[in-house]
Amino acid sequence: MGERRFCYRCMEKYDSDQHICPYCGFDETTPHNANYITPGTVLRDRYLVGVLLECNGEGAAYIGHDLSTDCKVMLREYMPVNFCTRVKNKATISVNYNNLAKYKAFMAEYTELNKSLARLRNNSNIEQVLDMFADNNTTYTVFEYIEGQKMLDYLKDNAGELSWEQVSRLFPPLFTTIGILHNTGIIHRAISPETIFINSRGELKLSGFCVSAARTVGAGLEHELFKGYAAPEQYSASSSSRQGTWTDVYGVCAVLYRALTGCMPVDSLSRLKHDDLCEPAMLNPSIPQHVSKAIMEGMELSGSDRIQTITELVTRLFEQPAAPLKPVADPVPIPPQVPYSEPAAEPDMYEAPYEPQQGYYDDRANYPPPVKERYYREPDDDDDYSVEKVNMVDRLKVPVIIGILLLAILLIIVVFLMPVFMPSEQGDESSVSRRSSSSEEVTEASEDSDEPKPDTEMPDLVGKFFSLSEDKYKDYFRFEAEYVYDNEHEADMILEQDIEAGTLVPQGKLVKLKVSKGKEGADIPPYSGLTVSQYENALKEAGISNYSLIESASTFGTPDSVTQLQVDGKQVNPGEYFSNKEGKKLIIYYLPKDAEVSQQPTQAATSAPTAAPATEAPTAAPKPTDPPVIPTDPPPVPTDPPVVEPQTDPNQGEYGHEGEIGSW
Repeated sequence: MGERRFCYRCMEKYDSDQHICPYCGFDETTPHNANYITPGTVLRDRYLVGVLLECNGEGAAYIGHDLSTDCKVMLREYMPVNFCTRVKNKATISVNYNNLAKYKAFMAEYTELNKSLARLRNNSNIEQVLDMFADNNTTYTVFEYIEGQKMLDYLKDNAGELSWEQVSRLFPPLFTTIGILHNTGIIHRAISPETIFINSRGELKLSGFCVSAARTVGAGLEHELFKGYAAPEQYSASSSSRQGTWTDVYGVCAVLYRALTGCMPVDSLSRLKHDDLCEPAMLNPSIPQHVSKAIMEGMELSGSDRIQTITELVTRLFEQPAAPLKPVADPVPIPPQVPYSEPAAEPDMYEAPYEPQQGYYDDRANYPPPVKERYYREPDDDDDYSVEKVNMVDRLKVPVIIGILLLAILLIIVVFLMPVFMPSEQGDESSVSRRSSSSEEVTEASEDSDEPKPDTEMPDLVGKFFSLSEDKYKDYFRFEAEYVYDNEHEADMILEQDIEAGTLVPQGKLVKLKVSKGKEGADIPPYSGLTVSQYENALKEAGISNYSLIESASTFGTPDSVTQLQVDGKQVNPGEYFSNKEGKKLIIYYLPKDAEVSQQPTQAATSAPTAAPATEAPTAAPKPTDPPVIPTDPPPVPTDPPVVEPQTDPNQGEYGHEGEIGSW
């Protein structure tokens, strides 16, 4: 047997001479999205990264394999697409300089959230945090890989809904876990059938934890809300839309609504305009009334009117309703006293015939007949059953069902036997042709039934990034992108869509988009005092996308710095206009971090536009002017440390946060 390797989709090993995984059918030649980590990358010499599982405005999740413990894991990478980009063919993230403060602020919240989850690793009803580390200018969290299926798929496998008895056995451990999360200060904000998993042991596990800005509209990150399960306050980031434990109560009640009725609840944004949400008991009469009422009160649109805590919700769901009054016989009005006459019918089976005892006066004629209970007998104390009064619907239910079944069978028999007994004008050949044509019609009908139904609502994609949206909606639509230069929007941002948002379209529909290719051109930013990676960020921020980095052969300059700029073999200087539209490329010559230099350039030589070409071109015109410039060095020297020194520490990342988080 030859060498074996891991499949990047299922993380099972198979022979390296095969190109398609025999377990899941994954083809190793399948292209991947360049915005995310290349499958096969190893982080920290321990975690093998597989294919992308999901992504949102906060980051991305990949399937992985822990090489030290030989088990599957899920890797979560902090990567807010609004603030950063991926360095080509690397796992490193490059942060946009103007968004550095926001990037670090949300990363701090991401880190604290996962630290809090790590403290709850003994709770089996949430995905376990196994490790967390900082690398590549970002933070990674390693979770256990949940072997199971989503609650949504579980409901589909169980006729779309569950009974209250099933729910009351399945959900209590999850309710307890949500209460513990709330006591820890964690609000989930995305409880839905998409974030609840059920494993082979029948245990529920809660996943999908994100920072609050990723679960709120307009909070700074590209939001991800689950329609029908997000609370109304999540559709606004204003101070009046406060979020809290009641936000998760809405999500829990929406999940119960879906599980008990088989119907997804109307989304809260639509309910704010016109609230037509039906009570669960109206859709499924078997749901207890107190449970139906508690679910509706947990889905109140106003947070203050809603059930506030998960503890209060559980109490309302599992409280014992008041026992109904004991059924009694229909009251019979006492008739006026009339002479008693013995009825001709036989005595009732529950009443002994009257036998006057010796010594007593027989005066039955002066008393009305005894009141008899009909259809009900008071059970003895030793009986282990009770007799229930049968209504007319229950009496007719079984005969009606049997009659419908018999009628359906009769119709089927008639349909199949009719061609046999009906006279044929064209003989057997015409009969055969009719049967073949009918079979063709059935085949065509079955093919038509496979067509996607127009039940997918078109989302609003304008203003979102195309690469992220394409991956998010790849199972619902096909996209055709037309790239155009646009000076008002960032590259990869969607400008137009040919199908209006909110339109119901068939799944797999082709959607034509107009996507920004970036600015037509921009002024070349200065590179003095910047590292190579910082200058790349400056170029991207300015809107220059057509550039290449080439290591300089010169030995003069500062390590990890830019030395010269060229276009079409000609020197260009910062401040000159560069056009992306012309198709030309900006060549950036630089010295690497480990470059051996002959001397450190002076401040004036580094900042002067004519000094940079002197290190590259053989005809260095500025060289004769170098000695007179030297006396001017001392005044600028005090300004060097704050400009250059913070970026030259090799133990820090691009912006110096790795050591702070990596010590977790």
